[in-house]
Amino acid sequence: MSPQLAWIILLGCLGVIWFAGKSLTRAADIIAVRTGIGRVFIGSVLLAAMTSLPEVATEAAAASMGLVDIALGDLFGSNIYNVTILAVGGIVWGRGSLLAVASQSHLVTALLGMLLAAIAALALLIKPNIGFLGIGIEIYAILGVYLAGVIMLRTRSDPPEHIEALPQQNLALTWVRFFISAGFVIGAAIFLSKAADVIATETGLGGTFIGTTLVAFTTSAPELVTSIAAIRMGAVDLALGNVLGSNIFNMNILVISDLFYRGGYIISAGSSTHAITALVGLLLSGLIALGLLSPIPGRIGRVSFESLIILAVYLLGVYLVFMHR
Repeated sequence: MSPQLAWIILLGCLGVIWFAGKSLTRAADIIAVRTGIGRVFIGSVLLAAMTSLPEVATEAAAASMGLVDIALGDLFGSNIYNVTILAVGGIVWGRGSLLAVASQSHLVTALLGMLLAAIAALALLIKPNIGFLGIGIEIYAILGVYLAGVIMLRTRSDPPEHIEALPQQNLALTWVRFFISAGFVIGAAIFLSKAADVIATETGLGGTFIGTTLVAFTTSAPELVTSIAAIRMGAVDLALGNVLGSNIFNMNILVISDLFYRGGYIISAGSSTHAITALVGLLLSGLIALGLLSPIPGRIGRVSFESLIILAVYLLGVYLVFMHR
């Protein structure tokens, strides 16, 4: 595939993700309200899983080819990029702090993200190189924490003011629409990732940096589209759940990475530089948790101070990865 064709495919796939992602978000919102499950849980688990599936394909392909730093860079880079979606969403919102109108149930997901990032960063630094059935022990720990967190999240419900009445919709048809839209999003995102790999190869900037930036951006396109669409609909909890839920779901994809990687355990084989990205992700999740407890007031035009802080921390993280690539 030529670089020119790769750019055409990349832009075309982004268009498909934009239209299918908006349809997916509307369907998820109806399901959340009509079933009574709520936007926090649907966004954090169901929508997050659907929009994170492109990372599964990217991780499997990169790990099977031995591209350890591309695989890990994509995963940890996606996690920090996802949080910047909330900064962009805050600009779209344009009414000050986005976290001020969000349910505090998201604290569970934000704190889970911090804990999972800490486990990953520690493993990247000490490289335990111990596992069972082809999966590293640190990934078993991540899986256990994730499942416990989902159970905790399910026991919490959205406060009444976060669930308003929607026009009557056929729920069965809404589920069909949800999965068809998800199929288009996932398919387009996989092709988009392949195009990004071609472009990444041409740049020669290194696997860790390219995985953390370009590949992470392309595989996170579904989260960007669906979250912005949710914010424009006023479904802030769906957007926040999607972003934070994607971050904790992404950590489970390390299971796929380990199973497809033939050189041992992928975290032990990866560059310690990825620990920087993991720790930046921990810091960003911590900022979200603090913002949920005590939203940051003030804005410049449509840009809240909250969004500026998130973007500044993200750019600092990318700079550090670039310097240590």
